[in-house]
Order: sequence, then C-alpha cells, then structure tokens
Amino acid sequence: MGKKQVCKSEQISANLSMIIDYDEPLTKQSDFLNAFNLALGNKCEIFKYHKTHNVYFYEENEKIHFFLTGAITYLSFPHPLFKKRLQLKKWFKDFYKDYSIRPIADIHIIGIYHYQGLYLFVNFKAEDYIARKLNSSAAHVYSNDLYQALVNGSFYKTDRNENHITILTVRTFADFLRGKKTENSIFTLFSKFNNSFDFGKWIYADKAIIEMKNGNWYQWKGTEWPGWYLEYKFSCFIFTENCQKEMVYIGSIKDKSLLDFDIFFPKANYYGDLKASDIDKKEAPGNDQENVLKAINQYGKLWYVIYEHNTEKDSLHNNEMAIRRMNLIGDKYQLGKKISYGKKMKHSVEFKRMKIFELNRINLNETLSAFNQGHQPDGKKRAPKFLINKKNIDNFIVYSYEYKNNYESQMQTDNLSEVAEFTNK
Repeated sequence: MGKKQVCKSEQISANLSMIIDYDEPLTKQSDFLNAFNLALGNKCEIFKYHKTHNVYFYEENEKIHFFLTGAITYLSFPHPLFKKRLQLKKWFKDFYKDYSIRPIADIHIIGIYHYQGLYLFVNFKAEDYIARKLNSSAAHVYSNDLYQALVNGSFYKTDRNENHITILTVRTFADFLRGKKTENSIFTLFSKFNNSFDFGKWIYADKAIIEMKNGNWYQWKGTEWPGWYLEYKFSCFIFTENCQKEMVYIGSIKDKSLLDFDIFFPKANYYGDLKASDIDKKEAPGNDQENVLKAINQYGKLWYVIYEHNTEKDSLHNNEMAIRRMNLIGDKYQLGKKISYGKKMKHSVEFKRMKIFELNRINLNETLSAFNQGHQPDGKKRAPKFLINKKNIDNFIVYSYEYKNNYESQMQTDNLSEVAEFTNK
C-alpha cells in the first residue's frame, strides 16, 4: 500500500463506520491486480501500454474489459473531508482512441477505494470524461456514495455535471460487467409519480386550494399551500397505485406509535418526509430534532423528498390569492379588512425538480443545521427544529428528477431505478 497522506479525511470501513483517518491508497501494480482478482476470480491480467502504462484487462464470454485504473483519495485541504477523487491520466484519452474501436472491448475508468482491507470499485463512465482535456483533471466521488454501495451492494448516481458513476463491492463488480441488474421498486414509483405530477406548469393558489377542498383534503385551508398540495397529490397517487406495501402516506394519521413524518416505507422499514421548497433557497425547513435523530438511530436513515419550485409572490399581484383564499375558507374579505397571510402568501409556483436526500449516521452533520422556532401563540417554547442544508448535496443525494424545458420530463437519477441495484448482493 502507499504512504499515508498528509491530511486526514473521511474513511468508510467495512463495518459501515465513518472514521477520520489517513487514506490508504493502492499504489503498487500488484495491489491493483490483487483487488481486481478478488472480484473477478483471479482472471485479471495486465499489459503495458506504450511500454510504460499499466492497463488491467479481463476477458469473459469472448468480451474484453479494459480497466484504466488509479486510487481513490481525498481531494486535499481545504476541500470537504467527504470529497474524494480519481486523478485522470492524460494517456487515458490515447488508449481510449486506440482501443474503443474494437467491437468486443469495453473500456472502463475504474477508481479503487481501499481502507483497512475494504475494496470498493468506482466506475466512472469513460465517455463522460474522455472528451475533456485530462491534464490535471479528476473524477469525483463522495463518502456517502461509498457508504451506499457498501450498504446496498452497489450504488449508481448521475452527478450535477451529468457524469454517470457506479460504485460496486467485490461481490457485485463482476455482475456489473456482465450487465446484470434489478430495479429498485421505490425509485420506480417515484419516477411514475413524477411523470404524472404537474412539473413545468404554473400552479395557482386558488385552483390548488379548490382541488384540495373538493378532494376533502384535511389541510386544504393551509397557508403554505404548495406543500399541502404536493402531499395531497402524493397521497392520491399512492391510493390509485395501491402501492401501500412499498410506501404509505402517514402525514394525516394521528398515531403516537408513528414518528411525525409524511411517508413510511414498510418493506424497507424507514421514514421519509415530503417538502416543497423554493428553488432559490439554500435551506429547507426540517423537522423536530428529536424525531429526526430518533428516526436515524432506530431505522438507520431518513429520507427528505424535496420538490423545488419557482415562486411568484402574491404581494406582487395585489394579494389576489390571499383574498381568494380568505373567501374560500369562509373568512370573507371586505375592503379595509386585514388580509390574512398577505405578506407571505405564494401566488403561484412552478415545480422544476425533485431530490431525495438521505440522512444517515455518516452525513448527518453535513446536512442539518439547528434553528430556534421561537414561541407558540400561547407563549410556550416551540420544539427546536433542523434546517436541511442544500449545499454539498452530492454527499447525501440518492435520487433526482429534473423537468426539461423541451416539455419532456427526463429523469436524471442519483440512483436510477433500472440500474440502482445489482444482483448477487
């Protein structure tokens, strides 16, 4: 193994712990070959490209897989401790040009993460990187990506630059090369809901309120109507799809045995919460600190499902929606009467994208920050809550969807349903 680095950073261990420690990168040819052979059954070989560069290769069923390889290491101070990279070599481009024309060959850019005997293989889709200038260029991966692969056997993501990255264990690497995959049913359901939801359309407060009222939604009078409208549509979807074995809307259930969140995933056994958030806001309101910590401690993780929207303020439209809401809920507006919620009312929203943030024991501190709720109308102090920090999203995002301006909803996932999990876990 190589020499320890100057700076400590986050390390993921085989027992799912996150430790602040020095990198333990592979450096020797024999170490890389041994890692591949652990996953491929001693079938990996090596040759010298241009007599100087190590290329690892594996042949199965008359198909050759070439591995352009390096160690996954910390990006270095002052970057976040969870951010790691594979340093891309200039000669990768030359090799790709020389060998990609072969019909029976696949070329993979593979970073290998090593720590205390644990090996994880990070496949950076070559086509995403090879067109770039590779001088001093790097491909990035994050601590939570490694953690997700270790927990689930594999993890797929599309990062903010639309690079396709798959992280695999020793047990799943060979199956990945063979193209074996299974669907993640929860992400499939979210994809189906997103394709039916009103992305890219301006939703007006009065129309949404009337729709919720006609549907007998228990929060149709709520002032923060975009969030309640989202929950209403989500609840209707679950009922229509009859998918309660996979996920259940529990926001309207008053049961002390349940934690105070919107969604429960019965088969996978953890909670989630739905949030509608302004796309320009850097933070979104979270939940009571006690409930959040209890959910993570008892169930291992908590999902925040955040739908982001553009917002048109009602104050810019003479408070017309606030007035209509007053009339709809029976608080008849008369000239000169104080307009209820006039300054904060949202006139209309346009949902543009959604993300699922997973909070777990290794990324909790990066995701949440505390804020004080102040006091209730009766003077009692409100329970302290967390804020969901949207920055550094790459270390806690597991799925995303973005509406495209060409009016075609195109899914861009950080755990695509069709490649989310590989067999042979």
